[in-house]
Amino acid sequence: MTGLEIALGAVGQEASRIRTHGEEYGAALAPMHSRGDGVSSWGDDGLFAIFTSAYAESRAVSMAALSGLSEEMGGTGHGLQTVVKNTGDTEATNVQTIQDLGRAWA
Repeated sequence: MTGLEIALGAVGQEASRIRTHGEEYGAALAPMHSRGDGVSSWGDDGLFAIFTSAYAESRAVSMAALSGLSEEMGGTGHGLQTVVKNTGDTEATNVQTIQDLGRAWA
């Protein structure tokens, strides 16, 4: 034993939870995305153009960051599920290979 072991069941459960959390986080952002730039409701006649453009840019950057966070959570969950699948497949292949070696020597 190397001391490095993966509790596949626990990792699989947490992978599902992380993916779900990422999906829920993304869904929570949807209403904020649908509002647009957020400055059209101000009714500005051009007097506050410098403020509205800075606000719109700040909002766009923050929405991109929050959306990226949602995607990263989903990607992390997907990656963990891939780890579980690959580890299970590798363990099954190793068991089969060892059994085949035992028959070849017998």
